[in-house]
Amino acid sequence: MKLIMWFILLFILAVLLIAFLIDKRNKKIKNNPHIPTNPNAKPGEDSNYVMGDNKGSGGGHF
Repeated sequence: MKLIMWFILLFILAVLLIAFLIDKRNKKIKNNPHIPTNPNAKPGEDSNYVMGDNKGSGGGHF
């Protein structure tokens, strides 16, 4: 019976350790500045703007 309790305790500790490492990695990723699609774009300028209505361009819009 004690062996089963030790396995459960180790399993819970392993899950908590994995959750901690994932959280630490996500915080590290969020601390890095976002690299814009177009680094030459002015601040506030939408660099993903496309002129026209995209009809017939294969853009997936109907």
